[in-house]
Amino acid sequence: MKILFSIRNWNRVFLYLLFICSTFSIAGTDASIVMLYFITLIRWIRNRPLTQIDNPFLWVTLFFIFTTVISGLFNTYETDHLMALRSNWRLLLPLLLAVILSEINTEKLLWTFFGFVFLISVYGIIQYFTGADWLRPAGDQFTTPYLFGSSDGNNVFHAKGNFSHHLTYGGFLVISFPLLVSLTFCKDWYPFTRILTALIAILVLLGIGASLGRSIWLGTAVTILILIFRIYPKIVLAISIALILSATFLFAQLGNTTIQKQVHTNQLEALKHRFISGFMLKSNQDRILMWKSGITAIKDHFWLGIGYNNDAVVIPEYRKRISKITGHRFHNKASTGVHNIYIQTWLNYGFIGMLGYLGILIIFFLQITKGILESNNFTFENSIFWAGISGVCGFMVAGLFENNFRDGEVQAMLMILMGLCFNQTQKLKGRIFRHSK
Repeated sequence: MKILFSIRNWNRVFLYLLFICSTFSIAGTDASIVMLYFITLIRWIRNRPLTQIDNPFLWVTLFFIFTTVISGLFNTYETDHLMALRSNWRLLLPLLLAVILSEINTEKLLWTFFGFVFLISVYGIIQYFTGADWLRPAGDQFTTPYLFGSSDGNNVFHAKGNFSHHLTYGGFLVISFPLLVSLTFCKDWYPFTRILTALIAILVLLGIGASLGRSIWLGTAVTILILIFRIYPKIVLAISIALILSATFLFAQLGNTTIQKQVHTNQLEALKHRFISGFMLKSNQDRILMWKSGITAIKDHFWLGIGYNNDAVVIPEYRKRISKITGHRFHNKASTGVHNIYIQTWLNYGFIGMLGYLGILIIFFLQITKGILESNNFTFENSIFWAGISGVCGFMVAGLFENNFRDGEVQAMLMILMGLCFNQTQKLKGRIFRHSK
């Protein structure tokens, strides 16, 4: 009976559910987070252990959430401003995980998580070749043929796991991927364990490729570059210069050309065409003009933005102006946003809201960079820190081309990664404190 009412045991149950469900179910993920919040509230009422009250991450997060509500309160447009909380309520999860992860064996939890990441990666690879969507009933399947073809005669599909969109699937994997790669070099683990970790990382990388998300590919490239810096810092500069020169050359050669629309039955050909299209301005005109409409709207709503979920109300007028000048007909609805999380955040919540969003990322980087400097190279905590730095950087770069922070699945995985890092900073502080005594 005592075990049944043990807060620690219930935390363990919902931690495992959180990490498992994050790979395939947003409903299960959110339910787990709600229960962890509830258990933490009960613990706070009983014991009041406010261990994270002095963490600046708490205050910058609360500031951002506050600005999203204020934007709606004082906006000139009608908006249900409290609904802005719906897309930001998970943001305090890292602070909870910083504490409760110390009560379990983190490595066992991660291996359970890696097992499900392995499964969802293999599932995505299968989807790329077959379009399978086995985890949903026949009437609710989201099979998505490759962009340049149609469902007739097309043997290439976007991998999306059990998520509703391939960029959500890719966004989840791009944050999970550095955990596996970084821990492959963890000297605290046995060689066989590290080899197994590397093999899963390779499958996750293939799953990222199968998503056919170019922003995801770019974010993954940045992640890999940072992890290479961890091991061979002198090589990174040469690689970076080579990549910049290559990208410049491809833009110069392909920028003004138009890719031919056709059905691709060869998977490698589809990957090649998808990659090449990223360097063609005409193939990306819709997204570029979406950014332009957002930037133009920001100029008229600089401080407070247009409020939460008001894109469909405000942006069409700006799109009409652009269409009148350019003759371009937008393919995406205004309600889908501008496909750039920085422009999107500024557009919805104004300059102050944008500062709050960037503040969350800056505080995280400062704390984790300090953790890297204070930890020994290639230890478990050092590997988690490098995974955090590289994963969040990859997420931020991908966010230049999508609204990834608004996807519940991606946001939850981001908060999990941050929570793992904060938990290691807590442990590191504890050891430093004991040694100083």
